[in-house]
Amino acid sequence: MKRLIFLLILVPMLASATGNTRYWNEGPLSWSDFTGNPVMKTTPTYFKGRLMVKSEITQEEKSRFNIETSVSTYAFAEMDKSQSYADSAYRSDRMLRYHQLQFDLLELMRRRLQADLNTGMTGIEADKRVAYYQNLYDEYIADIAQRTVNGSNDNRLQEEEYFVRKQLDEFLLPAVPEVKPGKFSYGWYIGTGAFIPTGDIADAFGYSWLFNIGLTAGYDRLFLKADISYGQPRLDNIRNELFGRENEWAVNRYANQLSGVVAIGYRVLDTKHFAITINVGGGWTNYAWDVADYIHNPDPEEAMNPETEYVINSEIRRNTIHNFNYMAGLDFDWNFHTAVSDKPFFLSGRREQYTSSLRLSPYFMHQKYSKLTPGRSGFQVGIMLSYSGLARALGFK
Repeated sequence: MKRLIFLLILVPMLASATGNTRYWNEGPLSWSDFTGNPVMKTTPTYFKGRLMVKSEITQEEKSRFNIETSVSTYAFAEMDKSQSYADSAYRSDRMLRYHQLQFDLLELMRRRLQADLNTGMTGIEADKRVAYYQNLYDEYIADIAQRTVNGSNDNRLQEEEYFVRKQLDEFLLPAVPEVKPGKFSYGWYIGTGAFIPTGDIADAFGYSWLFNIGLTAGYDRLFLKADISYGQPRLDNIRNELFGRENEWAVNRYANQLSGVVAIGYRVLDTKHFAITINVGGGWTNYAWDVADYIHNPDPEEAMNPETEYVINSEIRRNTIHNFNYMAGLDFDWNFHTAVSDKPFFLSGRREQYTSSLRLSPYFMHQKYSKLTPGRSGFQVGIMLSYSGLARALGFK
């Protein structure tokens, strides 16, 4: 059984070897850790701390066609030594305690962040959580600086040290689980866009603005999607005898159009923020419009008016044409939000990750309408802008 482990970022020990990063678990601070150059005379000593998230992806080859992927997401409290500095005249024990307090508070934020990440947060959601705790840390640091007068008030400094150390003792660093995203996924999408006929079809129908809704299901990088769209294309000429019947003309300027797609897709690119899927399958269209038989207006005066020159001489009826043919297209997804459910989904019995995306889908389908006189064929080109939601079960180990 073969295991392939990809580290997205080097482990802390390797990172610290560069000399610019120091981690909280490496022990208490010393003035030798402050290697940066002072940049402001009003701030003779400065501690630069940040929260980071690093992911470890493990792929275990179960069989030739089955690779099981798991993700472990770690939070770290880092000191940037190159941006932390201390003037030699201000390197007192009390100031070092003050900066250690800042580092301890950063570690506390790290532990809270890790607890949140352990719920299954990855990708975009994890980035947002890091930003939340980093902002919270910055606010706390500003409050502590005000209460301790930048570390110069020893009594207040001792109070803050006690408070933070007490929380560190109570809130231990949680163990990091392996999160295994399920291979099966399901979702939906809804959107709108233009649908433009070409070739002979454009002689009968103009473009239409479609409203679209669909469902999708997938396994790993393979997806099956099906959707339906509705629009009202403009007839190119209401007096076109599209069925070859003399003086059978359209009653209204607009037709009704239903179209749909059933396609199989393969996701060729899948990152935290972007995904590209190639789709091939079948496309179906149906046009319907009201027609009637017209005769020349028997009233000579009204016949002089182009709008009343001809009048209806039959009951209004509906003509329809439809065709199913091949199609191909692309889905460009921009993932802008992810969320993990608090409770297991009743079908899978597991908690799920839901990804929201903005999707741009150019596509084309070939259509041939032999029922028209003469028959018409050509490509119909569409482009849709949609909201897409995709859910995937999560396993924890």
